[in-house]
Amino acid sequence: MIAPDFVTIRRILMTDLTWSAYALADLQPAFAPYTQWSIGQSVQGEGLTLLFTVLTPPILVTVGPAEAIRAALAQTDLPAEVFISAREEHYAPIAEFYDFADRIHPMWRMIPTDPSKVQFPSRGDLVRLKVEDGERLKKLYSYGGEFAPDFFDPYQLQDGVYFGIIGEDGALVASGGTHILERESGVAAIGNIYTRPDQRGQGHASAVFQAIVTTLRTEKFTNIFLNVNQRNGAARKIYERYGFTVYCPFLEGEGVRRKA
Repeated sequence: MIAPDFVTIRRILMTDLTWSAYALADLQPAFAPYTQWSIGQSVQGEGLTLLFTVLTPPILVTVGPAEAIRAALAQTDLPAEVFISAREEHYAPIAEFYDFADRIHPMWRMIPTDPSKVQFPSRGDLVRLKVEDGERLKKLYSYGGEFAPDFFDPYQLQDGVYFGIIGEDGALVASGGTHILERESGVAAIGNIYTRPDQRGQGHASAVFQAIVTTLRTEKFTNIFLNVNQRNGAARKIYERYGFTVYCPFLEGEGVRRKA
């Protein structure tokens, strides 16, 4: 299979920038060795699949009509396992290739619609995190829980916008940041917001979230979004309080390749 050119890929992605933001960010030259793209055709138009192989399992992102997604998957060298981020209408063609059992989670993608509701918090325990804070973040996320971050790698701190709350013992007790930044298109995905279980209910997540959003706006990011599990009603209420609304439902989860 001949790899599609980046001009064609970008054209397809830009038909729905808010949904395609993760894939668009992966067009950056630094990620090129870790991406596999495939384009499928259908009477409804072109569809595109992306395999992002930096993380384990690789992430599968899909864009376009369902029939075109099916065609793109059929001509892709698919790995044994994937983690999908897919619109609901894409699940059926993906499930022809992967078995998800009970490992699928309904999600919301949310976008800001009222910027006036967010202000940078005035707190002495709030700090912007750097690359050297990677191990501290991993330790914080290791406390786990139902909605603990699924994917974090210290490389996300290199060009990311991350903030944390420092506890009395000097350890991180809450944090959050950006999954991706794509400066050319002004795209930023907020994620990995987490508070240590014994520190919840003190406004830490709200402070971290506001710090991230206001900093992104200061740095000229105009297409900001986040993902939230549909069962995490508390998190959705926080985001709605600060002017975010639902853009679309979608599905996330790990799948195992079906036997031929």
